[in-house]
Order: sequence, then structure tokens, then C-alpha cells
Amino acid sequence: MPHCIISYTRDVEQDINIKSLLDVAFGAVESAGLFDRASIKARAIGYDIYKSGQSRNDYIHIDLKILSGRTAQQKKELSDHLMNTISPHIGRTKSLTIDIIDMDIASYGKLVADD
Repeated sequence: MPHCIISYTRDVEQDINIKSLLDVAFGAVESAGLFDRASIKARAIGYDIYKSGQSRNDYIHIDLKILSGRTAQQKKELSDHLMNTISPHIGRTKSLTIDIIDMDIASYGKLVADD
């Protein structure tokens, strides 16, 4: 926790480096100051088939799944921080959206193996 999941249309790969975007997103989550670095997980998933109602179909959407318990204001500030940190790195991508999603703390399970 948290899980930062970047979904994007594959055509944005022509304009931006997804690995670099993932690094920026990871850094943004870390620099928010709400999470321990060791608990942050980030991944990117590219889609070959997609459609959007915009004039162009290219987009990036980020889901940040966090354990429940944060206030609406904390989540809004987190979303704003991510948007401000990540948006300079999306090139000419038509759309960037971010969703902060609560994971139920009572039912969340986690197992981490020893090193």
C-alpha cells in the first residue's frame, strides 16, 4: 500500500518514456509524505484497444489505491500533488486523470517475504 497503477493508451509511447513516467509517479507518491517508500508499489499497463470521446483518443489514467481512513481533503491534496508533479511529464497526451481509491483497511491482506 499504496498501489499506483498507470493505465495508458499505447500511442503515448511515441511521445513519452513510460518507464520515466513510472519513476516520476513513484516519486510523486513518495514526496506526498503520507507513505513509507518501502510500501509503495507502482506499475504501468498499456492498452492497444481503447476509445475516448475526446477529439483524440490518447490518455493516461492513474489509480492510486490507498488504505481507507484519509479525509476527503487529504485525498484531494494528494490528487492535486500527483497532478502537479506528473503533468509536466506527459508530453502532448490529450488527457491525464487521477483517481484516489480507498481500499478497505479491515479486509486488506498483505504478506511480505523476508529478504
